[in-house]
Amino acid sequence: MGGSVAIPAAAFLEAFEAVCGDMCATRDELCELDAAAGDGDLGVTLATGFQAAREYLTGTEEADPGAALVAVGGEFARKAPSTIGALLATAFMRGGKELRELDAIDAAHVAAMLDAAATGVAERGRASAGERTVLDAMRPAADAASAAAGEGATALETLQRASGAARAGANATAEMEPRHGRAGWIPERARGRPDAGAVAWALFLDALQERVRAAD
Repeated sequence: MGGSVAIPAAAFLEAFEAVCGDMCATRDELCELDAAAGDGDLGVTLATGFQAAREYLTGTEEADPGAALVAVGGEFARKAPSTIGALLATAFMRGGKELRELDAIDAAHVAAMLDAAATGVAERGRASAGERTVLDAMRPAADAASAAAGEGATALETLQRASGAARAGANATAEMEPRHGRAGWIPERARGRPDAGAVAWALFLDALQERVRAAD
């Protein structure tokens, strides 16, 4: 499972580009989840954002993983204007700043990227863990990554730990009381089903670790 200690920047960007395609394919799944207590369009919004990100990554010659990730955030801000689009734009911009000018991404970099992303979303969305939002996948993932890095894990192992924690966090939202957005107005419809935004982040990290693993 371990593989190389660090992920070469070029391999990371190639994996990220492939993940954008993977996330576009989750559109219907996420729309169905979102329809339970939201507008039902979260999957469409994210597919639009990830498609724009994929087109940017396909066409750019940017080799700096941090600069590329910040640019991906910009694509989300412009092409997917919505609550989730704005939050992921912030996540990618903040996370990207932790990867600037790197030739390779190690476990500490992965942890810093995920922590910055989660912190940025908490600030932008004025939310805390436990309120049934995307943060309920992001914060556990960041904390798991930090723990893994501290234990000497490789970058891939750190992503895998983060992915598992994100999935567990997303699943836990099914039992949480919503406090934000439309779900906060109709909490009875949200009960028993996980938050679509949290599931989206779990799917994103799972796809990322799978693409990195395949290239390792």
